[in-house]
Amino acid sequence: MKYVVEIPVRLGSKRVPKKNLRLINGKPMVAYAIEAAKASKFVDKVYVNSEAEVIRKLCADYGVEFYERKPELAEDTATQDEFNYDFLCNVEAENLVLVNPVSPLVLPEDIDNVIRYYEEHKLDSLISVKEEKLQTFFADKPLNFRTDGPLPMTQSLVPIQLCAWTVCIWNAKKFKEHYEKHNYAVFVGNYGLYPFDPIRSIKVSSEEDFILAELYLKSKLSDKSKEIAYYE
Repeated sequence: MKYVVEIPVRLGSKRVPKKNLRLINGKPMVAYAIEAAKASKFVDKVYVNSEAEVIRKLCADYGVEFYERKPELAEDTATQDEFNYDFLCNVEAENLVLVNPVSPLVLPEDIDNVIRYYEEHKLDSLISVKEEKLQTFFADKPLNFRTDGPLPMTQSLVPIQLCAWTVCIWNAKKFKEHYEKHNYAVFVGNYGLYPFDPIRSIKVSSEEDFILAELYLKSKLSDKSKEIAYYE
């Protein structure tokens, strides 16, 4: 199994209750990640990692594997390092591909492009990021521009990179070895940052995000021949 997909689904969301099962444009949100992973050219097997029995039924309906997560790893204190390690200890994989279930706009070609980038750059881990060309501060200090001169144009800025976690990849062997030695492994070895499409990297964390994602999906299914129009 060269590339195994893990879709982590925890039903205990507080901001958008049961958001992974909530219908978005007629399908449960997690179904978009499942269908994208199944349609990838490189993925050998797809698992949904969850503590919930309803997800087991959903996996059967969508033709993917169910991995039963331990109750302690379903708490909101559990880290990605912990549930990835548990998964890799029980599922055979050369490389682990995480597809985020709360990013319903991801396409199969996005997953394929991430895998190609991972292979071409000979990485041990890959984290998807969203790039923004905006004047940015952190802890009240400018990150990518100077305040003691003219304000730079946004197109000339070095983009900031925000971890999007839309699609990520890890070498399974190196992840496990590093976790067993250091108790963490997300940025293991030679890691790379993959700039993901800013629209398709939308992450549904609030009611407003859900509304935006659904509007986008509906617009993609509407009349694609609509011409662009301008005032006067």
